[in-house]
Amino acid sequence: MVRNTSANKNGLPKAQFVIFSLCLFILQFVNHVDAAFGNKKRKVKELEEEQALKTQEAFDAEEAAANEMRRTLGITYSSVALFFTVVFIFAFNKMFKLEKDNSENRGVVVTEKPLAGNRPAATLDVVIVGCGLPKRGMGWYHLIQLLEMENVNIRGVVEPFFMNPALCPNKPASFEEFETTTSKLGVQFVKSVEELGTFKKKTLCLIAGRTTDNPKLFAQCLANGSSYIYLEKPGAPTVSDLKDMKSRADIMGAKVYLGYNKNVTPYVTKALAKAKTIKGSSISFVHNNSYKEKELAECFERNAEGMLKNMAIHELALLVTFFGVTVETITDFEVVKDRKYSQKLTFGKFTDFSKVAFQITTNAGNTVAVQANRCGGNVSWATVVDAQKNEVAKFEFPDADTQAKVDAQTKADPEMMPYFFVQSGDYQELKDRVVDACITGKEADGVATITVAVEALRLAEYVTEKLKKAL
Repeated sequence: MVRNTSANKNGLPKAQFVIFSLCLFILQFVNHVDAAFGNKKRKVKELEEEQALKTQEAFDAEEAAANEMRRTLGITYSSVALFFTVVFIFAFNKMFKLEKDNSENRGVVVTEKPLAGNRPAATLDVVIVGCGLPKRGMGWYHLIQLLEMENVNIRGVVEPFFMNPALCPNKPASFEEFETTTSKLGVQFVKSVEELGTFKKKTLCLIAGRTTDNPKLFAQCLANGSSYIYLEKPGAPTVSDLKDMKSRADIMGAKVYLGYNKNVTPYVTKALAKAKTIKGSSISFVHNNSYKEKELAECFERNAEGMLKNMAIHELALLVTFFGVTVETITDFEVVKDRKYSQKLTFGKFTDFSKVAFQITTNAGNTVAVQANRCGGNVSWATVVDAQKNEVAKFEFPDADTQAKVDAQTKADPEMMPYFFVQSGDYQELKDRVVDACITGKEADGVATITVAVEALRLAEYVTEKLKKAL
C-alpha cells in the first residue's frame, strides 16, 4: 500500500487529524443524545402538570422512574465514552508510532511478502526470451519452474511473436490468459529485450526461441547487459552462427550454458559410472519421444533445424563431453539402414528423420551407439555392453514408478507435452546448477558450455549428411 503522510491544511499530520476529528464526532454524538433526553424530560414535566389532578402517589412513582432512567443512562453514556476514549488513545499511539517509524519512507509501496516471480531483492534477475504457448513451449515450462525459485527474480518475459501485433494481430487465447495471470505476479511481458531497459544488476537471459531466431536474440541480450546466458539447444541453426555467438560472448565477458539435460539425468550418470567398471565396455543411448505419426508434420515444421540438431543433439553432446567424439576424431561411422530403426519422411516442404540409429568409433578406440525415435514412446535408456557385446546393465528413464506417475499426469492433462512431465526433474536440476553458478561465480558442474555446443553442432551436421547418403 502507499502511505500518505502529508500534513492537512491545519498543519497536523494526517493520522493525528483523523483521531482528533473522530473524538469531536463522539462528543457531539453524546451531546445530541443528552439533548434528546432533555426534551423528553420537559415533555414528561408538561404531562405531569396536565395531570396535576392525579394523586400524589402516581406523580411520585413517575418521578422515581424518570430519575432511575436518567441514572442508568448516565452510567451508559460514561461507559461508552470511556470505551471509545481508550480505543482511540490506543489507535492514536499505534498510528503515531507507525508514522514515526516510516517517516523516512513516505510514499513507498510496502508489501509484506513478494509475489511469486517478483522478488526484486534477489541477487539474480532472470529474463525469459521466447516463451511460446502454454503447455507447448520450452520457454513457458522453464518460466513455470523459475517462478517457484526463491533465489531469482523474474525480470521479464520477452515473446517476440505473440507480443508483436504486427506479427500476431490476435494472441492465442491460452497465451493471453497466461500473460494476464502471470502479469499479476509482477512479471512484465514485452516483445523485445530492449523494452526492459538496460540491465543494471546481474542478469541471466534464458533463450528458448526458435533456433533460427536465437543468434539475433542472443546478440540483443548481450547488448542489453546480460552477464549470463542459458541457451536452449542446439543454440543456433548453423555451426558458423554458433561460433560467431561464442566470439561475441567472449568479447563481452558473458558466460554461456546450454540446456542439454541429458548431461545431468540420472540414467546417463549411472550408465557412465557402470561402464567405467567394465573393461572394453561401450554404451548405447536410446532417446524416444512420444509423438504420434500424424503429429510429425507439425513436429518437422516446428523443429525445422532437423532431428539431429533438435532431438538427438542431446546424445551428441554426451558423445562430445564424455567420449571425446568430434568430427576430427571419428574413424568409423555405421548406419543401421533397417527401416525399423532408421527412416526419412517428407511432409509438405519439410523432410526429416522420424528415427535414426548409428554407431561411432573414435581414434582413441571409444565406441558408442545412438538411437533416436520421434514416435518411440516416453521411455529412454542407456545400455552398457561388455567387450563381447553382451548386455551388462540397462538404465531406463522414466522407470516403472516414474512412468506410472507420468501416465497419470498425461491423462489428467493431455494438452501438456508429455516430455515435460518426463524430464521435469532434469530441467529443474539444470536451472538449479546454472543459477547457483551465476550467483556464486563458480562453474556449473556437468552443464554443457557453448564450447561443447559448437562441437555437438558440428557433429550434428556431419551425422546428418552421413544419414542422408545412407538412407
